[in-house]
Amino acid sequence: MRVFPNGSGLIFGLIFTFVVSWIWPTGNGEQSNQFPLYLSNISIVLIFLIQGWNLRIDHFKPSESSWVNVFKVHGLIFLGPLSIVLLFEFFEIVPEVWISGFVFLAILPTTISSCVVYTSFAGGNSDIALGHATLSNLLSIIWVPVAWILLNDQDGARLFEKCYISGREILPSMFLLVVLPVVAGWGLKNFTKAKHSQSTVKISKFLSFGCILLLVYFAMSNSVLSIGHDELLNYFFDLLPLLLGFLFFHIVFSWVGSGILCTDREVRVAEFYCIGQKSLAMGLPLLSVLSPVDPFASNGLISIPLILYHFLQLGVGACFFKFLEGWIKRAT
Repeated sequence: MRVFPNGSGLIFGLIFTFVVSWIWPTGNGEQSNQFPLYLSNISIVLIFLIQGWNLRIDHFKPSESSWVNVFKVHGLIFLGPLSIVLLFEFFEIVPEVWISGFVFLAILPTTISSCVVYTSFAGGNSDIALGHATLSNLLSIIWVPVAWILLNDQDGARLFEKCYISGREILPSMFLLVVLPVVAGWGLKNFTKAKHSQSTVKISKFLSFGCILLLVYFAMSNSVLSIGHDELLNYFFDLLPLLLGFLFFHIVFSWVGSGILCTDREVRVAEFYCIGQKSLAMGLPLLSVLSPVDPFASNGLISIPLILYHFLQLGVGACFFKFLEGWIKRAT
């Protein structure tokens, strides 16, 4: 599953996509949304097909980690940021218009590529990081829909009714667009006994890169069309300090949480980056699956916090390289 692009290439690609969607939003307000919807579904299938193809069973369980530590890390990945958001909501720190976007961001898994790369740069245990990141992305296929159903408001519906209404809409799409492609990719890889060559890795990264940017383009261009340029700019400026505040608490929580039951500094650095990041590459496809009808037009405000947070976490995460590297060396 270590197939998503990382580093400056993805950042520049996102910036370019922002500019294009800002100047030429899809349809220019005249074209039907059916064509982008079809393309987004194809992109989602390709992303998860590639994930299944690159799936490694030996990465399910992080090496050198106890099961208690595995439960700790993944509990903190999925529940820690959510507790921060719920506190923000309780104290009315985040406006109601952004709550759904923050909740969706909080329940996502960690990144794969940048999490492993950042851990390696800081001198941490990259094998541990890869194991946790792979497992969290697999768990997210089940966790994210369930959490979204339970946390998403259904006009005051009871819990059973809420699960039934949302599940009836979400489960078929989850199976067709997510589960089936992952299983098909993994089965095809094992049936053909293909190996992970450099050429296949490059092709999978290129396809994933293009599919992610396409989903970002649809999300941003429909936000521009439905909200408007001026209002969207105001939203960005209002949202930035909220995301910075969430990022601060997320980092503090990740550092404190990674120190629980962990004495190995290299392992702690790996856990810190796993707990402290959220995946754009998994978030956008899952968002479109969880919103079967015209997802991008109706959920522009949900995708915007995730996209902006990706920029922030990459930039801030890189600032810890030297500090963490020196901290590990002082223990040897």
